Amino acid sequence: MKTRSRNGQQGQAMVEMVVVSGVMIALFLGIWYLGKFHDIQASTIQAARYAAWERTVHPPGYADATIEQQTRARLFSWNRNAYKSTDGLADNAAWQSQSSEWLDHRNQSRLIARPGDVSVSTSQGALPGKAASTVDSVLGSLTGAIGSLTGGEKLNTGGFYTSQVSVKLADVSSLPAPLNTLNLTLRESNALVTDSWDASGPQQAAMRTRSFAPTAIFEKIKPVLDPLKWALSIIEPSFDHFDPGEICPDIVPADRVGPGASNLPMYRSTAGCF
Repeated sequence: MKTRSRNGQQGQAMVEMVVVSGVMIALFLGIWYLGKFHDIQASTIQAARYAAWERTVHPPGYADATIEQQTRARLFSWNRNAYKSTDGLADNAAWQSQSSEWLDHRNQSRLIARPGDVSVSTSQGALPGKAASTVDSVLGSLTGAIGSLTGGEKLNTGGFYTSQVSVKLADVSSLPAPLNTLNLTLRESNALVTDSWDASGPQQAAMRTRSFAPTAIFEKIKPVLDPLKWALSIIEPSFDHFDPGEICPDIVPADRVGPGASNLPMYRSTAGCF
């Protein structure tokens, strides 16, 4: 009885060793690929941030397909240059030159098989929350009403931008079952809340400010005011610089700079005031 018991224990220990060895080998191989998947996920997170920021700087009609192509080229294809000057490299030919970290080290197959395995979508909507949406609505109505009188540009509404990036990972055939058919997809999203004051230059900044400056309506009747200014400047020369409704975004008045300072040279020039 003791001999059979000892033999049984030895057989059980051998079975346990085989099972544990198989699990440990699978875990060891899995950890190797987990590092690769984690590296791809880090790029996916960056891609979601990039796509959200890109949406904020483009008009609503700018196609997601263009942002998607740029994202693939800039974040998922290997760049051997100091910088990437073209977005047309995210095709199947360029896809061959991915980072070596994103390859199956056994058969050198790509863990992201094709450009179509990276998909990007973005959206623009109203600010979340009742308070934010109320303020956004009030400002929109206010700037629209004043802007219709002064010729100002209405502020953009809906400053909530989101992005979603999905990356489908190829199955790793060199891993033991069931790890070779995981069918994994990495998904990351990003959200941004932006203000409405971004402008492309001084003129647009002036036009957006005009929607908050009711006195800017005097700029529309400037031909009527100019003779009056000329007449008043005979009595008081300072009336020669009286320009109600004129907006100079890049000008810092002398009295705001300090004693003995002067206005910028562009003051009262066509390029500086609107």
